[in-house]
Amino acid sequence: MTGDDLFSAALRHHRAGALDAAEPLYLRALETDPGRADARHLLGVLAHQTGRSAEAVALIAEAIHADGTVAEYHSNLGLALAALGRFDEAEACHRRAISLRADYAEAHHNLGVVLAAGARFAEAVAHQEQAARLRPGFREAWVALAGALHSMGRGRDAADAYAEALRIDARDPALLNDFGLLLRDLGRDREAATCFEAAFALLPGFAQAYDNLGALRAAHGRPAEAESCHRAALARRSDLAAAWNNLGIALKAQAQAQGWADDALAAWLRAVALAPAMAEALSNLGNEWRERERFAEAGRCHRRALALNPAQAAANNNYGHALQGQRRPAEAAHWFRRALVLDPAYAEALSNLGLAVQKLGRGEEAERLYGRALALWPDLAMAHFNRALLRLERGDLAGGWPGYGWRFASGQVGAGRQPPVPAWRGEDLSGKRLLVWAEQGVGDSILFASLVGEVIARARAVVIELDRRMVPLFARSFPTATVRAPSLDAQGRELPRLPDCDLHVPMGSLARVFRPTLAAFPGRPAWLVPDLDRLEVWRERLAALGPGLKVGIGWRSQIVTEERRAAYTTLDQWGALFTLPGVEFVTLQYGDCEDEIAAAEARFGRRIHRWPDLDLRDDFDGTAALIANLDLVLSPAMSVGELAGALGVPVWRFGLRDWTQLGIGVRPWFPAQRLFQPCGLDEELADVLPRMARALHALSAKN
Repeated sequence: MTGDDLFSAALRHHRAGALDAAEPLYLRALETDPGRADARHLLGVLAHQTGRSAEAVALIAEAIHADGTVAEYHSNLGLALAALGRFDEAEACHRRAISLRADYAEAHHNLGVVLAAGARFAEAVAHQEQAARLRPGFREAWVALAGALHSMGRGRDAADAYAEALRIDARDPALLNDFGLLLRDLGRDREAATCFEAAFALLPGFAQAYDNLGALRAAHGRPAEAESCHRAALARRSDLAAAWNNLGIALKAQAQAQGWADDALAAWLRAVALAPAMAEALSNLGNEWRERERFAEAGRCHRRALALNPAQAAANNNYGHALQGQRRPAEAAHWFRRALVLDPAYAEALSNLGLAVQKLGRGEEAERLYGRALALWPDLAMAHFNRALLRLERGDLAGGWPGYGWRFASGQVGAGRQPPVPAWRGEDLSGKRLLVWAEQGVGDSILFASLVGEVIARARAVVIELDRRMVPLFARSFPTATVRAPSLDAQGRELPRLPDCDLHVPMGSLARVFRPTLAAFPGRPAWLVPDLDRLEVWRERLAALGPGLKVGIGWRSQIVTEERRAAYTTLDQWGALFTLPGVEFVTLQYGDCEDEIAAAEARFGRRIHRWPDLDLRDDFDGTAALIANLDLVLSPAMSVGELAGALGVPVWRFGLRDWTQLGIGVRPWFPAQRLFQPCGLDEELADVLPRMARALHALSAKN
């Protein structure tokens, strides 16, 4: 075969897509005639088509060296260079091709693609428009034109370009998917959904179209449908990181109702494993870790997301939020300020910065920052709630109680309830039946129960709903009220109940009505009443311990979050107390603490009394009867300390200042409570225990 015959045969195979058959024929043609620029050029094109772009550059450059007058050679060299990321050289090649042939539509198109890759969208648009004019029906030019216009923010013009591309080929799934993304950005969600559905109808394995439809459903508040779409995408492509990320979002939206928070976490972990540089998935994973108070893990995720998007305000804010959870407010404030440099109107960053400076003791600055946040976003619940706590902490009850009503919306105190009756806001209760429901933790219920007697005096009838463990104690303490537990299913979710009240109020909201000023706090020593029979049983048990003060102790809450860790101690720090004579210590610590108690007994040679037949966690009546017989309770911020105060038993509460002091040196809710707190920033909570020991020694000496 002659060189021409070999070249013609190679070209036929090449055009038919038989690249393996074409390549050896091009090589033989070049062996026959090494100077054939056309064969060398097409061999280079074939190399580029098979992913060997560096080889393609060398071959096509040799063809141009042999004959530099052919526009196609320069344009195809530009394609190979662009594949290698050498965009400046690629641009020069396409411009050379156009200079050789001004009506070369493909060169204009290819130049437009290179310009768009460099974010030079206006120039890219001009060349794509020229390509489309030069070659009617040039679908690729219309698609590239639409993409460049979309990137410029010219959404309507981009939609027209996509429509023209679809007029040329209405059965291109990728084109339909891209058009759907544009329509979604334009707010034309129904048309976008139609595009996504058409895309996977044409190509049932098109995972991205399912994923995009799911994201659209999620944006419309339809997370169950979104979940189905994302799972359909993953059934077709299990390695699609974006679909795992979006599945996590859909599952998280259903977490409270369905209990799927762990599934959401697993989905984000999978997304990050598949795409370690996906900033959105890292941010979502970091936020989930932060919600779980796993702040170290949250910080690592947000730090990685920040490295990927250092100029994104949200990434800076999220990293600061994670540091805030690690009790590093000064460092957190730095990142919140960086977020605000990038976006001065970022209300959440202003609110977060307010909390950081509040923790640094700069209350006036915090107040201003919360105000700025709320001026930008009047319904920002976290800013309302944090400002309320700041005001209450400073003794501004009139300014604080209204904002305290945002506690449920802020997500900081658990979920609120929505009984099917109107909320009570302090109006006349004559002839009305009121539902008072407990909120937050057991300790909060006990504190706010100090207000219940006053609302009972105003209403025709009161129903109190609270933790089932506390029902007997509250029923005895408030005999004119109906006391019951909420109706819950097996998963702990509230079941609907036929309304038997006219109005409802969360227990914490009673304070706004009944405690508008510090002067409104009565000197009532107790409001909870123990069981008389069990009281006698515990009187005998404690008497059997012999003489000396009977002192109940607790040292930590059952839930010790990173933020609350500084407010608690470990039992091995109690040496100064356990060496005191004339004191019998009784544990009031609930939860799994037997090993800790045994270790302290062995270390300090001191008996810490406990009884295996008393469940300190769940038997509130028994615990109340025990506490009521004690001389004193030593407790941090935990429910047994609040219970002791509500029973009128003297309590020494050790810990940090908090808002419940309402700006004064005591907690006005509990007249029988004395506070032991660190003095200044240099004293740790463990340093407070020796002061308590000295006070207890003095008390013991008097007895």
